[in-house]
Amino acid sequence: GRWSRGLGDVYKRQTWETPVDTDGETYGPGSLCRRRQLQVPREGLVLEPAAKRWRQFVIEHNPAYQPCDMLPFLELVDLAHHRQTEMLGLDPPDTLVLVNPDNTDHYRELTGQGTWRLYQREGNRVVLQGVGTLQARTLDGHAAHMLVAEWLLDKGVGVELPRWLTHGLALYLAEHGVHLMNFMAEFRPQGPVLLPPAAIDSILASGIDPEPWRDRQMYRRAGYSAFLMAWELVENQGGMPALREFLQAVAGGTDPDAAAMRTWGMDLTELAQFLDPVQLGEPIGPSAATHMPEREP
Repeated sequence: GRWSRGLGDVYKRQTWETPVDTDGETYGPGSLCRRRQLQVPREGLVLEPAAKRWRQFVIEHNPAYQPCDMLPFLELVDLAHHRQTEMLGLDPPDTLVLVNPDNTDHYRELTGQGTWRLYQREGNRVVLQGVGTLQARTLDGHAAHMLVAEWLLDKGVGVELPRWLTHGLALYLAEHGVHLMNFMAEFRPQGPVLLPPAAIDSILASGIDPEPWRDRQMYRRAGYSAFLMAWELVENQGGMPALREFLQAVAGGTDPDAAAMRTWGMDLTELAQFLDPVQLGEPIGPSAATHMPEREP
């Protein structure tokens, strides 16, 4: 059908050939650990009892974990970074620090949020839901690509873009659409699930709702709606080249509205109205899946 990207779920594939960059260096899954065994020591890989550093990324964790408990997630982050710097044309020099809590209760204690939010990022520091939990939920690949995309769009551009754009693109680049669509099955009996751009931005900017059930519903609905906006923007409005042109112009100092006008012929407000998912609807039509959404771990 029309879902050519974003709804795929490539991060669950069981077979994997470790990719190689233009310098002949491996990256991504299998580049640091294989079958839970550390590979030949890599130059630049720093192994400390409570932290692991690889390239621009550090993961802090309980010292009881072994290196190959934590390094597979760094491999995924490294993979996402290789992919997305090329797609987005952004590559900030910052170091991204990932904090791995001991368990779900520890995650809630550190962030104040529920497990429907896969991480909490503030600047260059991210508190993960927990590598083991994300792996058990088969969401580790999605989470790694989401947080890297969000970080690149923040630190690489240098100005604040609308939440619908940054969050939607992060979900799109993480190919999280299958999960988002599944999550909507729970809410569809209550009425329409899509939200307009202003509501998306308000929900994503407002922080955590003190009512967990409402936070989960509105966060997931806002995410699905933002994803659809990003999907339409990239798939049908110039592709990644147009998006990359816009982002690089903004990173170079061009006003975001002026950059959007040059790329898409609309400023960001007009672009949001043009992409409004409430008006466009869901591109899958009436055959939306009705199976049960994923359960919490």
